[in-house]
Amino acid sequence: MSSSPTSRTDTDTVVIVGKLGRPYGVRGWQVLHSFTEPAENLFSYAPWLVQSAAGQPWNEVKGYESRPHKEAYVAQLNGVLDREEAQRLTGALIGVPRAAIPPPEDDEFFWHDLIGCAVINNQDEQLGVVQELMETGAHAVLCIRPENAKRDVLVPFTQEYVLSVETENQRVRVNWSPDWS
Repeated sequence: MSSSPTSRTDTDTVVIVGKLGRPYGVRGWQVLHSFTEPAENLFSYAPWLVQSAAGQPWNEVKGYESRPHKEAYVAQLNGVLDREEAQRLTGALIGVPRAAIPPPEDDEFFWHDLIGCAVINNQDEQLGVVQELMETGAHAVLCIRPENAKRDVLVPFTQEYVLSVETENQRVRVNWSPDWS
């Protein structure tokens, strides 16, 4: 970035809320992928922090412009003045401090709070640990990594299969048998 639009933030309490996509035009704009629901909630959180690559520090964004584009958004971070600078940020994650996000309502969960939770079934069998969640269009899917397994167990995140979520105990109880995988 040509000027110094960011300051470094060293924290482990960053929640990822979006990602910068490919450049859009020649003046430093780029496609913006929101991970919030609805997508425009991304603009409710501040300050934005950007991580240019895995393992790199989070840097605070000192302002940006955004506008709707087709069914998504485009954005220009302050200090990103041309296509080449935007290209260098393609794939960078956008995060916000955990404190910037209000707590969820009852019976609502943030996906990032489920990552790392132990998953057990009705028979108290350990199925593994939540690695990620995927959105399929119809519903979300828990991706569970069993210990010493070569592939994940995929469980629909619906009332039929997810019986309880205890984020404070880092546990998810599901109606699922290891034989169903």
